[in-house]
Amino acid sequence: MLQSLPIRSVFISDSHLGFRYSKAEELYGFLCACQPDFLYLVGDFLDGWRLKANWYWPETYTKIMERILQLAQDGTKVFYTPGNHDDFLRGNIPLIPPIEIADEFVHTMADGRQFYVTHGDLFDSVERNSKWLSGFGTSVYDLIMWSNKRSNSVLKRLQIREFNYAHGLKRLSKKTVSMISGYKTKLTQHAKNIDCVGVICGHNHFPKISKRKGIIYANSGDWVEHSSALVELIDGSLVLINRGQIIDRLDSNSIRRARKPRFLRRRKRRERSPSSV
Repeated sequence: MLQSLPIRSVFISDSHLGFRYSKAEELYGFLCACQPDFLYLVGDFLDGWRLKANWYWPETYTKIMERILQLAQDGTKVFYTPGNHDDFLRGNIPLIPPIEIADEFVHTMADGRQFYVTHGDLFDSVERNSKWLSGFGTSVYDLIMWSNKRSNSVLKRLQIREFNYAHGLKRLSKKTVSMISGYKTKLTQHAKNIDCVGVICGHNHFPKISKRKGIIYANSGDWVEHSSALVELIDGSLVLINRGQIIDRLDSNSIRRARKPRFLRRRKRRERSPSSV
């Protein structure tokens, strides 16, 4: 199905490479099935927290990195905006072309409309002010995922339908944090302030396209609980894909600019040359 779509851009977030329960095989298959003009890795692509605590790097991860570099060599422009789990890429580290790394980007769609692209954690007050809480939650989630996997193995042997309670708990906790921090409102308000029609982000692992006070909120989801990505078609339409199926769509003619087009001013940041991970 993916090969039949006229793809221009792909947005992937929260693959968490380094986490044993990341759906790396599915991600590799997805990347092999498309050849976009633009590829955005929208944060938490690598899971530095888990890699530092317990190094885990199977061959599939190397194949994913090689595929991304191959896409770049074939002409795909690759952009990487780090998240809270790969924030080590925000420091002064040696970077190698052809991947450009920055906290934020403004992506121009095929029809000229512009989207603010960032992971989302920089607008999450809970994440920024209580990193210890986020780290504790990650440890608890790892334990729950391990338990969930073991219990589902037993259910499978008994020919009983598997139950993903880890996903439900994750969704509840992320929803609670989102409500407390108000990061969706902050994200969409910032997009409006810089005259973008919407924001493309990740962070909360909920693939979704919606509107908040006239501004589009598009979350590309994740590759742990889901296998999701946002795809821009050649006419500027946005398609949300999960496990190879289209689960949401926003046609180009459904997107309305909140303001008259003008020059975009991005927040001041240190200039970075095109770099690789």
